[in-house]
Amino acid sequence: MSTCFVRCATDADAEAAVEVLRRSIKELCIADHQNDALTLERWLRNKTPENFRIWLSAPDNYMVVAEVDGTICGVGAIRRSGDVGLCYVHPSYQRRGVGRSLLLALELQARQWGVHSLHLTSTLTARAFYEQHGCVFLPQESAPGYGVLFNYRYAKSLQ
Repeated sequence: MSTCFVRCATDADAEAAVEVLRRSIKELCIADHQNDALTLERWLRNKTPENFRIWLSAPDNYMVVAEVDGTICGVGAIRRSGDVGLCYVHPSYQRRGVGRSLLLALELQARQWGVHSLHLTSTLTARAFYEQHGCVFLPQESAPGYGVLFNYRYAKSLQ
């Protein structure tokens, strides 16, 4: 595989980044949404270029994209609170180090902000990924989400 390069997201990335988000959800998270139309519609509803630009402009957000050979193949976002909001990989780039590169970039930003732990909600699909990267499952904070989804809460100490 070519080298994965992670950089700060820009307004110009909105269309490609949203395509990554939408395809990742539709194609990689089938175990989560079970092709339930209402669940998918609600999950994808805010994944628009307009919302991407709003998220990007929020002062407490840090957003990155991963590129391989100039193609955006991953999207990540973290809030100053340490909440990881996005960590999605295009289906064509799954299991090629893109997710790890995104997560490392988000962790680096969190450390620069002085954040001591990350918090995130995982899909069933991504649980093994987060656990392989040192995240700890929090069963007491996990609960059913909307539609057929279940919210698997995780934390990771950065100390």
